[in-house]
Amino acid sequence: MTQELQTVQPTAHTWRRPRYDVSETDDTFSIQVVMPGVSREAVDISIEAETLNITGTRTNRTPEDWRPLRRELPEGDYRLNLRLNVPVDASKIAAHVDAGVLDLSLPKAEEIKPRKIKIH
Repeated sequence: MTQELQTVQPTAHTWRRPRYDVSETDDTFSIQVVMPGVSREAVDISIEAETLNITGTRTNRTPEDWRPLRRELPEGDYRLNLRLNVPVDASKIAAHVDAGVLDLSLPKAEEIKPRKIKIH
């Protein structure tokens, strides 16, 4: 009887799209992204071309000798890609994570902000 080695195929990476809200003022876009269980260190934010990319990794913290009886909390990664249809000032973007909610403030670029024209 011969033994065959089995090749373990890597599982496909599963991304979840987080829920989010977008609002705006004359000067700023505000985005709130809900990513339960994601710490500040596990969030990555970037802007490439006209796309805002947000990723976050959630890991379950479990004891080594833990035996799951039921599992409903998903472990894995979040990814959200939003196309920015207007220019923003990338150097002034602010981000904050609290209780699994990422708050982003994206200031609009000066050239698109509404201006009041003075009549002389």
